[in-house]
Amino acid sequence: MVKKKALAIILILFLVIGIIHGLIIAISLNIFISWFLIGLWIIFTIKIFENVKRHREFNSPHNTAFFVILPLFIGIFYSIWGYFTGILDENFLPGSNLYFSGWSIIFGFPFVLYGSHSLYRCFKKYNVVYFGTKSVNARLLGFILAFLVLVFILFYWIGFYTFFEFYNSPLTPLHFSLNLNLLILLIATLMILIVYGFIRAQRSLPALTRDYIAQRTKRINSLTSPTVSNSPRDQRLRTRTTEISRPSSRTTTRTTRSRVQSSRTTPTSHRNTTRTRATTTKRTTSVKRASKVGNLNRYKPIASFLSEEDFKCIFCFKLPKLPEDKGRGIILCPNCKYPAHADEFKDWSRTSNLCSRCSAPIPLNFRRNPRIISVKNYIIIYRHYLNKKK
Repeated sequence: MVKKKALAIILILFLVIGIIHGLIIAISLNIFISWFLIGLWIIFTIKIFENVKRHREFNSPHNTAFFVILPLFIGIFYSIWGYFTGILDENFLPGSNLYFSGWSIIFGFPFVLYGSHSLYRCFKKYNVVYFGTKSVNARLLGFILAFLVLVFILFYWIGFYTFFEFYNSPLTPLHFSLNLNLLILLIATLMILIVYGFIRAQRSLPALTRDYIAQRTKRINSLTSPTVSNSPRDQRLRTRTTEISRPSSRTTTRTTRSRVQSSRTTPTSHRNTTRTRATTTKRTTSVKRASKVGNLNRYKPIASFLSEEDFKCIFCFKLPKLPEDKGRGIILCPNCKYPAHADEFKDWSRTSNLCSRCSAPIPLNFRRNPRIISVKNYIIIYRHYLNKKK
């Protein structure tokens, strides 16, 4: 993190350069202010990169207004100053009514693109935007920002072409051509407002109520567990197989008698083998119980060595249990397969589209219709892997 002293040194350095170049050599107020604005631009850029790095490091869902509002107006201001700067002011579009210089490319255009993208995210990505600890509806903020950008650019052009052409001012404009940066931002704002603000309205995520979770788990279980058909033909086959597999009463009495006689005469080694068979049958029943969930590898967290920590909720850090978590449901990250309680996943997805565990982007379709596993089935899954480890 760049300290405040370093930022202050940068600002003082460009002030000194502005005084020498602008006020002493060129004797131009425009050049002095331009050097001062270059120092401020460097400080703004450093702070933005620092905040982006910090938010990615902590995977914070709080998309602050710093990312949404400030880049947009920095792009507007530095594009406007392209009319007055005496540095990098050569027009790359000579012979036309448009102006696009080195100043516009370096200082204005990157923030115009970033600001347009932040405006787009207000309509498509964010649900809320945070001002400190207070949150504002992102869609409403997007409409307000788009309206302010359109009004500001139009009124600036009207005021610029009427004021500076007829009145004297301490700042002398270098040209009266139409700034290409402002024109691009005007068109982009109109397109975002029309397409994503009015035509393609953002679909809200469904509320994760207990009824919704129960419906989703029932649907997922019906897809993963083997289906049992109720056709009359299959019912006949079932009755036949049960009749064939069901032994007669006479044979059962004979077998029980023979088993009792053999148990009296069998040595201890045979009894041990029967015990081992009983344990193996218990294991097979547990595997059969887990097979109701389907292919267990689809629910296995991506880790080289699995432990109990890998099956805990990534938000509350608790292992799913019954009856404490009855009706809550479990959602797995599509990338790392780590679990989260469905209601806590819902709260997270309101402000972030990244997994809290692996930072991978979660698709919008998955956030709208997540694959919810019942707590009962997930207990079967993690018990299977933990017993397998033992």
